[in-house]
Amino acid sequence: MPYLIAPVFNSTTLRPVRIELPQSFLLLSGEEKLYKLASRFLKNQMDESRLLFDRKVRADSLFLFAEYPDLKVRQDQAWIEEIEQKLNLAALDGICSIPYIITAQPPVFGITYLKRSNDGKKFIFDERTEEIFQSLIWDKPSLPQLAVRRYALSLEKKNLEDQLLDLWIALESLFVPDGKKGEITYKLRLRMAYYFGDTFAEREQVAQFVKRSYNHRSEIVHSGKMLGKALEHDVRRLRQMARAVILNTAMEGITLQELRIRLDELVIAGESYASRYKPAFFERVNLESINKRKS
Repeated sequence: MPYLIAPVFNSTTLRPVRIELPQSFLLLSGEEKLYKLASRFLKNQMDESRLLFDRKVRADSLFLFAEYPDLKVRQDQAWIEEIEQKLNLAALDGICSIPYIITAQPPVFGITYLKRSNDGKKFIFDERTEEIFQSLIWDKPSLPQLAVRRYALSLEKKNLEDQLLDLWIALESLFVPDGKKGEITYKLRLRMAYYFGDTFAEREQVAQFVKRSYNHRSEIVHSGKMLGKALEHDVRRLRQMARAVILNTAMEGITLQELRIRLDELVIAGESYASRYKPAFFERVNLESINKRKS
């Protein structure tokens, strides 16, 4: 039987994994045979030094595997991209990607290139990540599509300015779909402060961060300013915030219109989101160092 193997680049697992996915796919790790096959066929394909593969894929990485009678990779490309997208949403930190697919009908092997591999911190598939990923795959919560698309695009960008712009587009679509010119920054500061902050001090921290980071966005868009590594802190925090809201709204099953109404109620009531609505699932953002930047 022909089969498909797709290594999940930059991923690592703490124990062997075997997860059944829709469409007869499996997500596996700890399968030495899959690693050896991927290494054999992709090392030469990727670069002459043969070192890039070893930096991206290990024996304890995740692998997609499926028996694949038709060998029609392009028909399943959207599904494979969805798996990558949901893996990245499931993890609190780290970035993974699925850039190559190996199809095989021994002794014939073929390689399909899908995209450039993403760079970033190692993606660790731990128990919490697996729990969220399984829910995204099997419960199929309705995800805010614009926010998810921009979140995914931010992971693919090398330039920090581009990453920041994508993340702010995602956050604006979540927090100010009703925003008009001149009031967007105000609404972002207020709504994000009450969404993420439980106390006055935390809300003040969030509001200050939003104001500063959105000013960076404006400098990039309107002046073409390049801020480089000064944006690393902003991008890391914005990514955590966007991910949290995407997951929270999806898992709670509320629309962005319902979210906006709730956010305005919070401001009137002076309460935090978690305390007022007590959602069963609520990813938080670590605010301890939200306004601290590396020197």
